[in-house]
Amino acid sequence: MGAGGAERVVVVGAGMAGLVAARLLQDSGFAVTVLEARPRSGGRVWTDDGLGAPLDLGGSWVHGLDGNPLALWCEKLGVKLIESQGERLLIDKRATAPTREGQRRRAVMGRLAFKAAIEWASWKSKAMARVNGPRSISVKQAVEPLLRAGWLPEIDKLVVATFIEMSEGVQSAPWDLVSAEEWFPTEGLDRNAQPKGGFRTLIADAAEGLDIRQGAVVERIGWTGTGVTAVLQGGERLVADRALITVPVGLLRAGLPVLDPAAPETQRAALGRLGYGGGILAKLYLRFPRRFWPEQPKWFGRLPDAPDRRGGFNTWVSHEEETGLPILLSFANGHTAIRLDREASDTEVTAVAMASLRAMFGNDIPEPEAMLFPRWLSDPWSRGGYSYPGVGSDPDDGTAYARPLGGRVFFAGEATEPVEYGTVHAALWSGEQSAEAIFRAATGTAVSRAARPWARARTGAGRHND
Repeated sequence: MGAGGAERVVVVGAGMAGLVAARLLQDSGFAVTVLEARPRSGGRVWTDDGLGAPLDLGGSWVHGLDGNPLALWCEKLGVKLIESQGERLLIDKRATAPTREGQRRRAVMGRLAFKAAIEWASWKSKAMARVNGPRSISVKQAVEPLLRAGWLPEIDKLVVATFIEMSEGVQSAPWDLVSAEEWFPTEGLDRNAQPKGGFRTLIADAAEGLDIRQGAVVERIGWTGTGVTAVLQGGERLVADRALITVPVGLLRAGLPVLDPAAPETQRAALGRLGYGGGILAKLYLRFPRRFWPEQPKWFGRLPDAPDRRGGFNTWVSHEEETGLPILLSFANGHTAIRLDREASDTEVTAVAMASLRAMFGNDIPEPEAMLFPRWLSDPWSRGGYSYPGVGSDPDDGTAYARPLGGRVFFAGEATEPVEYGTVHAALWSGEQSAEAIFRAATGTAVSRAARPWARARTGAGRHND
């Protein structure tokens, strides 16, 4: 970007989208203030040291390494990426194959039945869109009959249940809320990796030198054709030329901040239809006194307890390579995850996880020394994990809700990305695109991409150079 004059921009939210946009705008000559309600930056990207090593409690993976700006950024900063590859060990007496993929290949009837059910539901959903609206059939409607089918072997039903678990996990919502047309996101098929030390290095790089006010709750954004006013909790008012709102969908729906005047009805309707906040991918880290699981492969797990009892920490990921400590990561999903997030104590969450581990390794395994269980669904500043293709939502809703208001109020966040929603790089892209839109609105000139944090040359202590 070139010089953008002295225009003032208020950025609401210091997550990945907000920080990237603020970084690019400030480096282009804008006067930028970032207002963040939390006592920390990063938003739903949160690296925590509570177990003695840096662990990402929110966004954890770089999905799709080839050409991903996060991968390029990590390379610039010297951050090692640890890939998640290889077979996933299946430790389960009921299994007839030693790996998850091997078990799915053997369960021919279940695998083909699931594929056919999803394909039929997707076709019917699209064919009936003019009558029933978009994405009218859920994963549950598509595949629940298979779990009760008398002709399907029990092991095949358990394999179908693993497909459901996978959908509920990667889409962060229960099967009755996820559209059958997009039961599994495309990014899950690519090479994935975790940044060693967590995403905090990237967050710190984007935030360096920015004016970030933490604990600043924005209650209202007033806007006219000539500028914006941000009204903070307590009554403080900040006047600027433009505002960029990057808070999660759940906050915007709750009127945090209130837009004055409100967005057009079509825009509000798109926001209301977006899949967000109906569920969660609940992450759990446990630190043990010693490793009792196989050194390799990194991923292992078991089949669900039963076709209709899923989501209770059945997939595990060793984090010894990432942390040097005997730490495991696991996931709850679907309605199980919702209950654990909103209702269960940490002790109960740990007990559910340990029951899964004991089913694999026996009762003699040690108790964990410590645990971390972020509750993003209950968190008042997120009210969910990330967006998903909800039943009744339109594929264009993310773009529609993010339309700028009068060239003064702009929107960014992972939910605005129509294809790779729900990822950290989607948030990055949206921040970049919003910064470009603000630049064009302010200057009427084209944008250069030479100064992106993931593309520019670095000098000194990491300051940004155009």
